[in-house]
Amino acid sequence: MEEFYHIAQSYFRGTISAPDEVRLSAWLKESDKNQMLFHIWEDEWRKQARSQASAKTQAAWEKLKAQTQQASVIQPLKPQQTVIRPLRRFYYAAAAVALLVFGVALWLLLPPRTGEAFIAQTAEQETQDLALKDGTEITLNPSSSLAYAADFGKKTREVLFEGEAKFSVAKDAERPFIIRTGDFSVTVLGTEFVLRAYPTDSIYTLQLTSGKVKVQYLQDSLFAETGDMVQFNTVTKQFRKKLEASNILLSDLVNRLERLYDVRIEVGDTALAHETLFISINTDDSFEDVCAALETLLPVVIEKEEDHYRLAAQ
Repeated sequence: MEEFYHIAQSYFRGTISAPDEVRLSAWLKESDKNQMLFHIWEDEWRKQARSQASAKTQAAWEKLKAQTQQASVIQPLKPQQTVIRPLRRFYYAAAAVALLVFGVALWLLLPPRTGEAFIAQTAEQETQDLALKDGTEITLNPSSSLAYAADFGKKTREVLFEGEAKFSVAKDAERPFIIRTGDFSVTVLGTEFVLRAYPTDSIYTLQLTSGKVKVQYLQDSLFAETGDMVQFNTVTKQFRKKLEASNILLSDLVNRLERLYDVRIEVGDTALAHETLFISINTDDSFEDVCAALETLLPVVIEKEEDHYRLAAQ
């Protein structure tokens, strides 16, 4: 058990090796107890990470507020002027989901604009639901901050963000929703995802619940779709995209792999299509590596035929 605890820790940090990912996936599928332990470990790890980040996050946000007040760019709204509408406030209960990450300090990011801007901020053990005037809904998790200019929604929909939050973005083809966190940006038309963005994180991660987004760092960019998790290493400045799937049907996974690797896969046994598995695939891995992982997780063999691959029971 101690061995899988350490493997899980490397998974949370984004430093897990490919062989350990296969072992972790197989272990999680063994029993509900293993999955429960995994979620408990994940909860403990995230609480510790938030605790370490909270002091620096608070200092950064205070610097943002101080600078914008001096420059008369961002001013806190009076209660009757508030456009961000609090829906409810409650103490944070950790959920067994992967939270998404992109984060750097916000105080350098706000461009000069006329009028007042809007700021929402949560305390250490607090969450807050927000409804923006374009119909976008956001749940801010503890120690999180969000700001946008007074002209939000007129020509553009841009927000500055730091912390953890779940976004449910309203569709608007003419005005994409852009989240800016330092030199990073996430551009969406309408989708759901969770974003984590603390300045002390060494690995930033974004994972989609539904839809498609464009993630960009300076001139480098990539697209992600439902089920993808994108990580960015702040040291090497490199992206890493994964396909994260928990209890996914093999038939659905096959469809994703066909799009990802531009191949055709035939499932030889109908019963196999209903098999479920927990899997994490690095999209940089070759299709052959993915096939080897599947043959380890399931009693299957994958063989190449003339113009397609065939997946059959062993």
